[in-house]
Amino acid sequence: MRYGGYLVFRNLIPSPMLEAQAAEEFSQIVYGAEHANRLYGDTDAHVTRVRSIVDKLIPYSLKWNERAKGWKWNVAVVRSPDIRMYCLPGGKIVVYSGLLDRARLNDNELGMLIGHEIAHALREHARERLGELQASQLDSSGTIPQLFGLADLGAAPLGIGSRLLEMKYESTDETEADVIGSDIASRAGFDPRAAVTLWDKLATATRSNRDQGYIYVHPYTPVRRQDIIKRLPDMLPLYAKAIGKSVDVLPDYAGIGRPRRKPVSE
Repeated sequence: MRYGGYLVFRNLIPSPMLEAQAAEEFSQIVYGAEHANRLYGDTDAHVTRVRSIVDKLIPYSLKWNERAKGWKWNVAVVRSPDIRMYCLPGGKIVVYSGLLDRARLNDNELGMLIGHEIAHALREHARERLGELQASQLDSSGTIPQLFGLADLGAAPLGIGSRLLEMKYESTDETEADVIGSDIASRAGFDPRAAVTLWDKLATATRSNRDQGYIYVHPYTPVRRQDIIKRLPDMLPLYAKAIGKSVDVLPDYAGIGRPRRKPVSE
């Protein structure tokens, strides 16, 4: 059911069009933050930290979406108490500094989180969700109404930044982003076990915000947590190879050991 609907909804919005409007939206976010004196400059530690991680992730992201090879990746860090970030279609990454200053993520956790957000963009989950919304507003004639200026790039901007903040991903989206994001980040040298502590921290920090809190936009349940742990035996060898070690010599991470896949006979 997912795959048929997935293709139908995605195809309502062409990728080039969505990416073009996302780029325009990113430009407006940067412009607004800069004029409000809330945009961190290129040499600020917040920006250099995020960009250094993104630069490590990009090479391992490209195989997941052919279009990504032509994306012009950009990073903006906005001064704000909000614990929030997103990767717009086309590789435009916006981070709110509350995520860095309040959630206190280490580099492994931040690498896993950015990998997760990049995976959402690579798998075009926003395109699918916006397509669903567009399909739900079919008019009586059976034609698709103009939404977000999608029918004309010269019309009003898409506003996808605010749409993404309001968007609640489905469990299938989160599973796919967990798998692909962890694969990307592990190959880039970030410990996949950090995904567990990452989402635990975000759950603690944003649970009280039931409208736009991170774990409500990206539903984090005990089942999802256990799924992340179950996949660690597949991810740890990728991480170990990236840092030039074997899985056997990896130290424990935050109380999480080196989970191994059980033999078939067990």
